Amino acid sequence: MILFFAGLGMLVAAVVTALVVRGDAMRDRVFATFVVAGASLASVPAFRVLGGATSLATRWPSGLPGGDWVIGIDPLSAVFLLAVLVVGAANAVYGAADMRAGANTSVSRQANTTYAVLVVVLALVVTAQSVMLFLCAWEMMAISSFLLIMTDHHQPQVRRAGFIYIVATHTGTLLLFVMFAVWSRGTADWSFASLAATRPTLMWGGGPLFLLALAGFGVKAGFVPLHFWLPSAHAASPSHVSAVMSGIVIKTGIYGLLRVVMLAGPPPAWWAWTVLLLGALSAVLGVLWALAQHDIKRLLAYHSVENIGIILIGMGLGALGTAYGHPILAILGYGAAVLHTVNHALFKALLFMSAGAVYRMTGTRNMEELGGIARRMPITFAAFLIGSIAIIGVPPLNGFVSEWLVYQGLFRAGYSPGALRIALLGAPVLALAGGLALACFAKAAGVVFLGRPRSDRPLAAREVGPAFLLPQLALAAICVAIGLLPALIVRPFLFIGATIGGQPQSQAAAAWAEVSPAAQSVAVFATGLLLVVVVIWAGRRFVLRRRSVRLDATWSCGYGATTSRMQYTASSFAAPLLSVFGPLTGVQEHRGATVFHSMPRDLILDRVVAPLWARVRRSALRLRPIQDGRLHFYLLYVVAAVLAFLTYLVVAP
Repeated sequence: MILFFAGLGMLVAAVVTALVVRGDAMRDRVFATFVVAGASLASVPAFRVLGGATSLATRWPSGLPGGDWVIGIDPLSAVFLLAVLVVGAANAVYGAADMRAGANTSVSRQANTTYAVLVVVLALVVTAQSVMLFLCAWEMMAISSFLLIMTDHHQPQVRRAGFIYIVATHTGTLLLFVMFAVWSRGTADWSFASLAATRPTLMWGGGPLFLLALAGFGVKAGFVPLHFWLPSAHAASPSHVSAVMSGIVIKTGIYGLLRVVMLAGPPPAWWAWTVLLLGALSAVLGVLWALAQHDIKRLLAYHSVENIGIILIGMGLGALGTAYGHPILAILGYGAAVLHTVNHALFKALLFMSAGAVYRMTGTRNMEELGGIARRMPITFAAFLIGSIAIIGVPPLNGFVSEWLVYQGLFRAGYSPGALRIALLGAPVLALAGGLALACFAKAAGVVFLGRPRSDRPLAAREVGPAFLLPQLALAAICVAIGLLPALIVRPFLFIGATIGGQPQSQAAAAWAEVSPAAQSVAVFATGLLLVVVVIWAGRRFVLRRRSVRLDATWSCGYGATTSRMQYTASSFAAPLLSVFGPLTGVQEHRGATVFHSMPRDLILDRVVAPLWARVRRSALRLRPIQDGRLHFYLLYVVAAVLAFLTYLVVAP
């Protein structure tokens, strides 16, 4: 743990650097160096735990209620900690350059300071082993995220996004307070070990507790219908903040759910089916709503909803495996959920960085105003293409490996007796989400990077600098490495799945023995596919180098002068697919003799949450007479509250 705390100390040094060092370029270089060095140092104990070392823990005396503060690294903490540190370090390098290029010194200094604080508290969230420390870190994560979302607070849509986020995240936190308050009654202290010891005495088998965890952590995870804060918050944030919000912050909700499963024991079957259903719903609706977007960052945000759905499908399979006594299914499901969590953190951060580079060079996120950027920003285009292939879930990249593992679990559920075989219906749902994701990223890559420019904005675009490109290339390389080496990656995640599901490690070895031949075949196929692509690309360059290339007008079916108006737009590309799903898409179309345009709406935020909030606000206004400015009434309220509290202490058992 010494190296872990030393790494956190260097992250704190990065905070100090952002505050005191003068000179923008020097400050950003020192800041990024401290973050990368701190992340590297803190990741060493996580690698050791994943490599087979025993879990690490340390205890700090605390004068607060709840006993000592315990910080520890077990296999589940280790894998989430590595995701925090890798994505956090890459985003620090990118974000320092991005903020220096687009904001004044004061804003850049504030954003870097808050970002380093966010990385520290994220590391504490996934390593806290006691309730009070976990909730403190959780709240600090919410506040630092809110401050980063509000970086451009002079814009009304940014203030609205920040307000929705802070209301949503505190609603979820209140539910977590209730859950831990109920759970920790009668325990020796508020450590996770003491909570696990109450497992046999949980009320109704822990059902209410699992429900509170699903709602409380679900708000942060952002699955349907609790996703309403996510698209606007991701779109309003600076690009590197969107990357860490989508890649890491929402994953703390997944971490919380998995931690509750580990501590409270096997969840009831109805909870597992609920998680599986929510996952299927989020996977399909998330990608469908992403397809309707014209803002590239909102498109990526809705894809986070889709991928959280895929993670929930894996988690639901794992819970079903424990509920129905199928250990191999439990290990495959939980292992797939954790692996897809890590994969999504990598390729979603990569995609947000690429989209942010385009925004930095063109000044717009509206895809209807872009086009033809691939020749001007070839490396950014290549990075976006790698991220797109990864998120679609096709070989040879990492997204395919984790989705393939989810399919393995679904097919094994289909061959099982009884009600468990119904879970096989998740396979066509996952395939439908994959098909829609393919169409969505064909639209995103085609409309943004290919064709002719649709406005003057792309004409001024040029490739971004090394500080923007190196983090993208590093994440792209990790995505390729995981895709090419599934046989090395899948095995440790199956052992983590066994730890979450409470299964012996011998069962994890059995699960690995079942899937390892297929994993090796996937590795061979992915490597062969990559070699074919490289050979074709190299052969084309070799042939063209020996020939003179004549530039001529594009063949245009008799039209001598093609224009950008002849191309597909973001609206027209998606219209045929969206029309199949009707009002479920939330899209409003405007058709005329010379114009076609669609307007996406968030069905949950605009039709459920906003009207509900308006009703609550009207009801709250009726209570305004209580606050009339007279002191003696306020003192009366305080006395009444104290009497009510004392009465509770006397009456409560």
